[in-house]
Amino acid sequence: MTEPGRRSLRARWIFPVETEPIEDGTIEIDDSRLVSVLHSTRNPGAEDLGNVAIIPGLVNTHTHLEFSDLTEPLGPGEPFPNWIRSLVASRRGRRELVAHAVTRGLRECATCGTTLLGEIAAADPPEAHDQLSGPEVVVFRELIGLRPEQIEEQLTIARRHLCQTKTTRDMANIVRGLSPHAPYSVHPDLLQGLVDLAEFHNAPLAIHLAETREELELLQSGSGPLVDMLRDFGVWQTDAFPGGRRPLDYLQPLVKLSHVLIIHGNYLSDEEIKFIAEHENLTVVYCPRTHAYFGHSEHPWRTLLQRGARVAVGTDSRASNPDLSLWGELCFLRLRFPDVEPRLLLELGTINGARALGVEHRTGTLSAGKSADLAVVSIGNDRVSSPYELLFQSGNQIVGTMRCGTWNHREH
Repeated sequence: MTEPGRRSLRARWIFPVETEPIEDGTIEIDDSRLVSVLHSTRNPGAEDLGNVAIIPGLVNTHTHLEFSDLTEPLGPGEPFPNWIRSLVASRRGRRELVAHAVTRGLRECATCGTTLLGEIAAADPPEAHDQLSGPEVVVFRELIGLRPEQIEEQLTIARRHLCQTKTTRDMANIVRGLSPHAPYSVHPDLLQGLVDLAEFHNAPLAIHLAETREELELLQSGSGPLVDMLRDFGVWQTDAFPGGRRPLDYLQPLVKLSHVLIIHGNYLSDEEIKFIAEHENLTVVYCPRTHAYFGHSEHPWRTLLQRGARVAVGTDSRASNPDLSLWGELCFLRLRFPDVEPRLLLELGTINGARALGVEHRTGTLSAGKSADLAVVSIGNDRVSSPYELLFQSGNQIVGTMRCGTWNHREH
């Protein structure tokens, strides 16, 4: 539903992110754009949303929407190769359900306050991605191929994805990128070809990297449980894993790209963290509840931030997470890491993700001239030390989502 014209929304607190929170504030919107963020005394005619906080629309920087109709994560979570086997079996058995799952996932994300997401698509985007009423989507086309004879086919798919001509249904809420899946599933020559394509088209790229200890073993010695899995799939290529390699070898070719998402990064070494911190086009995407589901060692996200690296947050998919709520991820972090400044958590879930996806010029903060993308959070009445403490109190929920000035979700 279109909601044109100039209007104002009042809230008990507004969190612009790039400036200090505003108590008893007003958001002014003109059509799809934010005009200003003010104190309510300067706009007495605003619609009063009540005891709520308005925050920028949340950014779910990494997900796989094709699994959005799963009611619980796939098992077993450990060992990782067995979970991959379950994932592949699920994908093969439900190809006809993908469009429905994607639509369901987009609706769930909108209900949870998300206005921008990074989607890994295993097939060409279905029509569900072309709906202007949902979140803005950066669609990373997933490419997989270890056998040399797969390389040209996968490169052709990548070219078609990046060069697809816009139609009247292919609205401006889609950005196209590439996702060479992971070191254990992409031949080195294919990876290089995809990096070259991304550079030529100035397209963002996402790769699962340093996700598991099994991956590190495969790269270092060409052995381990992933070898058995790849042999079972009939795709093992000895020459693709000569040994003596590590995630850093995969990071180095990526520095020439404009925007790169390092998905998970659970087992980055100190040297790799230093390298990422030195290159602002690289962002590590931490998926907190998925990380916990697999029982990984402590994630280095705080070390990354301390070293000056960029970090954003994602949900991953319902194959490893009970839902697609980015707000749920931030609340999980608040409970798990109470020593972390809550202001930082909000940045992880908003502007950091927008920067990672290359669209920070139009979303990620509540700033004049940016898209009117916002989420509304119910808040309590307790006295706390700071508005950020109030924002992340247990029990607070998303009760509204607006993208481009239109309500995608609103509870009355």
